[in-house]
Amino acid sequence: MAKSKNDGLGSVVLVGALMQVIAILSSPTGLLYSAGIGFWSTATVKAAANGASNANSGDPQIDRNTSDVDVVATTRAGASDRTTIGINLNGIADWSPQWPFVDVFKTSREWLSQREGAGWEEGGSLKLRPDGWVASLQPSQFAETIMMTGNHFPTGKYTLLYEGDGKIAFRYENAKIVSQSPGKMIVEVTPDDAGIFLQIRETNPNNPIRNIRFIMPGFENTYQTQPFHPIFLERLSKFKAIRFMDWMATNDSNVANWSDRSTPNSRTQSGENGVALEHMIQLANQLKIEPWFTLPAKASDDYVRRFATLVRDRLDPSLKVHIEYSNEVWNSQFSQAHYAAEKGTALGLDSNSYTASLRYYSQRSVEIFKIWESVFGSSSKSRLVKVLAGQAENPWTAEEILSWKDAYKQADVYAIAPYFDGHQDTDKDGASDLDDPDHIDAALKMTPDQIVADLMADIPNEVKTMVEKNANVATKQFGLNMVAYEGGPHLTSHKFGDKEPQVTKLYTEVNRHPGMRQVYKAYLDQWKASGGKLFNQFNDVYPPSKWGNWGALEYQNQDINTAPKYLGLMDFINANPSR
Repeated sequence: MAKSKNDGLGSVVLVGALMQVIAILSSPTGLLYSAGIGFWSTATVKAAANGASNANSGDPQIDRNTSDVDVVATTRAGASDRTTIGINLNGIADWSPQWPFVDVFKTSREWLSQREGAGWEEGGSLKLRPDGWVASLQPSQFAETIMMTGNHFPTGKYTLLYEGDGKIAFRYENAKIVSQSPGKMIVEVTPDDAGIFLQIRETNPNNPIRNIRFIMPGFENTYQTQPFHPIFLERLSKFKAIRFMDWMATNDSNVANWSDRSTPNSRTQSGENGVALEHMIQLANQLKIEPWFTLPAKASDDYVRRFATLVRDRLDPSLKVHIEYSNEVWNSQFSQAHYAAEKGTALGLDSNSYTASLRYYSQRSVEIFKIWESVFGSSSKSRLVKVLAGQAENPWTAEEILSWKDAYKQADVYAIAPYFDGHQDTDKDGASDLDDPDHIDAALKMTPDQIVADLMADIPNEVKTMVEKNANVATKQFGLNMVAYEGGPHLTSHKFGDKEPQVTKLYTEVNRHPGMRQVYKAYLDQWKASGGKLFNQFNDVYPPSKWGNWGALEYQNQDINTAPKYLGLMDFINANPSR
């Protein structure tokens, strides 16, 4: 387990988990609710650290004799006192092998401007309507988008529906138009690595092509009222909570006003403003799973109030709502950390910009909590779970965030991300050998069996120590339950230069190893024994790559018997029922 390091001069090195930014590589009925329903990066910042808290965050030695935490009985009304399992959803993208929507046009990219005879995306300025649809085309210009990439999608006859007048075509033979009539096409799709590219070749400026839907086989009659794919729903059905951080495109978000948000009628749900809140509420209602929302860092009070009001009016009233301000505001890799530092410094919260950022995060979180409480009124104590979060490897951040203006009194839980990445640390520099370029040659000589054993050894040592240090602050010192906003194995290979392909192959084999099921059992059992409550896996579906093996599943319809991490999660859920 890689650690934060203190050089004794108050310089804290933050090792940021940046997997969430990788997505940048690139029914809405209007009714009220009715029943029936990271990259890893190292950034050095100066922190006002002193006393025991600084020693805690910077201590490079592991106390092998750390005892179990004595859990304080006083916990907030909104927080569950049981250990349960939730999950983060991967972001919406054409390259994601997740199948959230049966209308796959919702996962399409923004329009690409193309021109006959020109280079890729050299079509010139593309004229769009305010709602994002193509308003008109110049001579020889055409608009193009990618809807699906990869071969883990259903084969068969897709139904394409649209409004307006024009000509639609497909770039490759993997999508063949077998019949068409005004406003409708039947398209035979055979997914492959080339991707499914849709083109608007002609459009009538007086009646432009718009409202395109590309519906998977068998759902053309139900997609409006049942927008989610049944396999997507089934694979999520046993979880306690869904964290929508990537669906909300929280990291580096510029959403500030209610008018900035995506709606169910937005051209795509994969844009920089995230997925429509209506879709998130409908998913939570249909599954009867608690939503965890991460409000944008720049969100205005009006945005927060309107967001809370829509949730109050449409979410199943039996479900609790988890509220978090942004994501990893302690992590300087993300723009929200810089935004908080600027705001905190401008308000004079501390002369040190990093400390000022943590304090701004703390007090802005409380402001947001109070808005939600005002919207939910008398039900707020039973329905709202107000989250303050900090860096797992640096419990000093917990002390700073929770103590600032007694913010802990307004919160229900404290959240961390207790990732694990191996026990062996040959040079004692705080980085696991599996994550250390100086020791990757030795790691490459290990077998998957040996690496799984090394991960298993991490659990009762570094992971246990990390979790219990945070529990000592959150629970013993401030009386808050401790939860995990993210967690799981953290094996990435992007920083290993020309050895990257070998390391990626090895780490993919490790994540597929049957022994990972037992690693998860030990991991989650340790989390529970150390006082942890709700644990959110990061994430649901994600393909193996040099950026990591984050998914419990590699693709949506994977045989779960070949998915040991997913099986490990189900094992714990079955042994610790929450419903």
